[in-house]
Amino acid sequence: MQFEHVVQVNDLNDSSIPVLSREQLWKGLVLRATSPQHFVIGLGEFDVSWLSDERLRRRLELPGVEVEDVVTFEPEHCVHYEISPTPTVAGGSLTMTIEEPEDEALFVRFTYCARYLEDIGDDMPYDLFVQQAYIASDIDTIKVIRDRATTH
Repeated sequence: MQFEHVVQVNDLNDSSIPVLSREQLWKGLVLRATSPQHFVIGLGEFDVSWLSDERLRRRLELPGVEVEDVVTFEPEHCVHYEISPTPTVAGGSLTMTIEEPEDEALFVRFTYCARYLEDIGDDMPYDLFVQQAYIASDIDTIKVIRDRATTH
């Protein structure tokens, strides 16, 4: 399943919502990769090891499954997660790209490539369920970034 959507970060027409800088947003997206305990519900043990200045490997224990991925950073632009396939995880990818169509008008584009271990057919409502879960998680990601940026 290929899927993408955009989450608005700054609403320049609503002064009640604090405006995040691109740097604050970027630090939050990096934090999502390096400190997943702030973002992943149900996360158990996890390991993060840097492979280079712009790549890291993670192992995440989630309820009933262990996920391994490699995260690549393009500073102040995008974060790419490549999930390694295993017998219990089909693999996939997520790219979070910062978009700024005008000064301070920040958005994040979330682009997913989800794979399934079994063929579930083309017209399954399961894809819609997964997409809704991704959207909710991504909106929450921006909320956590905003909360941390305005309180830390």
